[in-house]
Amino acid sequence: MRRLIIGAVLTAALGSFITGCGSSDDKKDPPEVAWAAKVCESVNKAGGQQLSLPTQSKDPKQYKANIETFLDQISKRLGDMEAGVKSAGNPPVNGADKAVSRALTRLEITRKSVENAKANLAKADTSSMAALQKDMKDLSKTMIASMAYKGPKDDLRADPALTKAFDAAPSCKVNKA
Repeated sequence: MRRLIIGAVLTAALGSFITGCGSSDDKKDPPEVAWAAKVCESVNKAGGQQLSLPTQSKDPKQYKANIETFLDQISKRLGDMEAGVKSAGNPPVNGADKAVSRALTRLEITRKSVENAKANLAKADTSSMAALQKDMKDLSKTMIASMAYKGPKDDLRADPALTKAFDAAPSCKVNKA
């Protein structure tokens, strides 16, 4: 059960890779820096507040419901991040489309992994906590992709020109931890 939750928490941390984003003055920034600032602002907004672990309950049905709500929240955030990156449009940097495409693909794969986990969780046995824990252990296998995923940061920064744009965007502070 912990592996599923840990994977979900790692997924929830996606939005925390860009912090301190505020508005930027697009008129003063070069196009690639303005694009990076727009991505930073949208991903930060989607990441928003930290998620809390689902509330523990001795009632397996209630605990399952709490986990389902948590997975819904993660899925929504991932979808919001996808939409935010898409809304920034194509980066004004030659060849950087590949990095953006990879970031969007990995966000989608991770979101679908979370949604699959939720769909499988809906079938979990809630007759006892032991039965639920057994099903949750099996469920963690569907979360493997999201357990390893750190968010769009690595994908977007794989392109050196985008890395420079993110570093130059005054509205973006990158958490390199």
